[in-house]
Amino acid sequence: MFIFSLLACMKQTENPIAVQQDTSVEKEQLFLDLDTEQDNITAFIKTRGSLNPEDEIVYYWDGYIYQSDFADPESSPVTSYYSDPILKFEGFNIARFEKVSETEYQMLTREITVYKNLQDRIIDCWSNSRIGVSPSEAVPVVHVQNDPVNFYLNAGSYRELGDTIAWNMEIFLAYPSPLDFEDHPQFSASKTYQSVELFDFFSKRADLENPDLDTVPTYISWSRVGQYLPWMKAGQKDGFLVYHAQGYKVLEGFDGLPEDLKEWTINNVPEYQHPPESAINGSNMTSWRYMNKILTDGTYPEECE
Repeated sequence: MFIFSLLACMKQTENPIAVQQDTSVEKEQLFLDLDTEQDNITAFIKTRGSLNPEDEIVYYWDGYIYQSDFADPESSPVTSYYSDPILKFEGFNIARFEKVSETEYQMLTREITVYKNLQDRIIDCWSNSRIGVSPSEAVPVVHVQNDPVNFYLNAGSYRELGDTIAWNMEIFLAYPSPLDFEDHPQFSASKTYQSVELFDFFSKRADLENPDLDTVPTYISWSRVGQYLPWMKAGQKDGFLVYHAQGYKVLEGFDGLPEDLKEWTINNVPEYQHPPESAINGSNMTSWRYMNKILTDGTYPEECE
């Protein structure tokens, strides 16, 4: 999608001596001061998205999910340094960016995450014995289908690591759970939804200061600590999940995603091949709100094989 030619073609006229002059104006190299609001948001949007509102920006990620229990304060301590993952996951976000002002953009997105077994296959059924639920059962897997996931973006927090700019976001969430455990005791950990998400975006300063690039190659790291997923039917069981993923901006767009993820998306939610066309009023979709929706409208599958 984003291919930038460095060669200019010169066309001969009928006079073999005469050569058409290149009248294009070379753009000046940018020198961005990331401590100023306008330069900062310009660089951050080139990293997270694109300065061109028509561009469809895709980020891909994959990683592992781990389960951890709180230590019993009265038991003898147990030394542990490692843990085996309980699941793999991969997903993508597809977005476009609209300029609101010189220092603000609106991000219009939707996103998919699919859960996989440790053999790297997308799964639709999973045993919650892996997290110590007793009695355990096979539970239907509810993959992430979040639409919309919209935000207003302003200047970002950053660090310079040599020639790389590292943008960081730390998000601590706590709000009334859409799945109150009194109404949905099997699917909810608490009256309060809580999680922590840590994002890092890595881009090159030289790319950010290239005036010919509206969007730049970027790598990401993402970590999350949160409650058991609603579809795991863990109820109010002690413990939590830890996610760790890495990813990158897919410069080829949706077509550049892994084949299994593209196939799942096209077969199940083909509209996710493109970002939303316009903003939607109301709350962003989350796994907890989506679970509440399918429990309410009766589309949640009660059993799986």
